[in-house]
Amino acid sequence: MENTGQIAIAKVQTPDGVVSYAGEAQIDGVPGRAAPVSLTFQDTAGSSCGALLPTGNAVDVIEGIEVTMIDNGMPCVVMRAADLGITGQEAPEDLEADTILRKKLEKVRLACGTPMNLGDVSKKTVPKMTLVSTAQHGGAISTRTFIPHRCHKTIGVLGAVSVATACLIEGTPAYDLAQTGHGHERKISVEHPTGEMTVVATLNESGAVAETAILRTMRKLMDGEVFV
Repeated sequence: MENTGQIAIAKVQTPDGVVSYAGEAQIDGVPGRAAPVSLTFQDTAGSSCGALLPTGNAVDVIEGIEVTMIDNGMPCVVMRAADLGITGQEAPEDLEADTILRKKLEKVRLACGTPMNLGDVSKKTVPKMTLVSTAQHGGAISTRTFIPHRCHKTIGVLGAVSVATACLIEGTPAYDLAQTGHGHERKISVEHPTGEMTVVATLNESGAVAETAILRTMRKLMDGEVFV
């Protein structure tokens, strides 16, 4: 991955040695169904902050609010929506219109820059600010994400990976809210305003997240000839 220098492995269907674009895989925000592509991310922990939990803590208190500062491919600050006086189910445009909420989030974001080893983040788009609440549509966790000041209608791929990882770390604000299931492999459905994104987390013997993957889709966009 160009931005971080980390490796992502894409598993593409190639029956009889030929790429297949046909399939029934579907992801929110992309029309139709197509061939599934599994993306596995390697060595993403601490890619920007130097460690999965840059402060060494599952939870820190910043501006009076419990937060998890985490980086599993994307620096994120994860906090309970209820701790900021909202349900976490509001529409993005309503959250953006809440100037008190936005000012409070920005104070927390700026205060998290140094402990996350990101320095002065006043002119940066990281860390992403993710408010979590209990899932409403059968998923693992519900999210509302500010990047950095606008509440997005979805969630980024690596942002979802970082949030899903926080759901699996005991003591984080997300841990008690999340429905993470059991076993060596966990499918963490991260709900967002327009759907969900499923992160597949593989745990090691100690119960820590060792590897993460997400589902994408693939279809042919163009077929033609170029004459040189």
